[in-house]
Amino acid sequence: MGLFNDAKNEMNDKVEEDDIFASTDDEDVSVDDIDPELLESILEESEEEKAEEEKKESVKKEAAVKPSVPDVADRKSRDTSAEDKAGVTVITKGTTINGSIISDCSLDVMGTINGDIECLGKLTISGKVSGNSMASEVFVNTDRLEGSITSEGCVKIGLGTVVIGDISASSAVFAGAVKGEIDVNGPVVLDSTAVIKGNIKAKSVQMNNGAVIDGFCSLAYAELDVDSIFE
Repeated sequence: MGLFNDAKNEMNDKVEEDDIFASTDDEDVSVDDIDPELLESILEESEEEKAEEEKKESVKKEAAVKPSVPDVADRKSRDTSAEDKAGVTVITKGTTINGSIISDCSLDVMGTINGDIECLGKLTISGKVSGNSMASEVFVNTDRLEGSITSEGCVKIGLGTVVIGDISASSAVFAGAVKGEIDVNGPVVLDSTAVIKGNIKAKSVQMNNGAVIDGFCSLAYAELDVDSIFE
């Protein structure tokens, strides 16, 4: 009854402005003449409209500061697509390729390749390769590899690996054996198990106890001018 009385008092103040109190013969209408159920129904509709407006405003504010669900889904789709483009091509074990290979992405060789390899990404060799290899990074972890290795980045020769060929890179880490000329315009790290038969030209050489070098070692890319010290 309290809710009804409040509504009745409010409508008494606006009786002249509300169409609900109008009559066809311009007679005055009192709030007492209105059906209480009709009045309560009007009041409930007003409250529902107000709640609906508040809900819409809340949704607008959230949309202004948070991405919509389709935006998030599209971004995830683009990320997945980028990962697929930058994927890895795998030459599986038991597969033999006679001929050269050129790849725009990274390459993982677990099978056998009789030919040269060139890839723009990282090259990982755990199978058998007879040919020259060129990649942005090279990691060799196989029994034997015959061919030169050229890398814009790092070259890593794993433990137990034997490489017969020249190596050119910006940095190198050796844990296996290499027979050939090594030209690295950055640091060279020789693990205790490394065996090098050939000349080394580098910026610096770190040689752990047990490593073997059978050749001439020159720090030709060092920033220090050695000859000027003795002049």
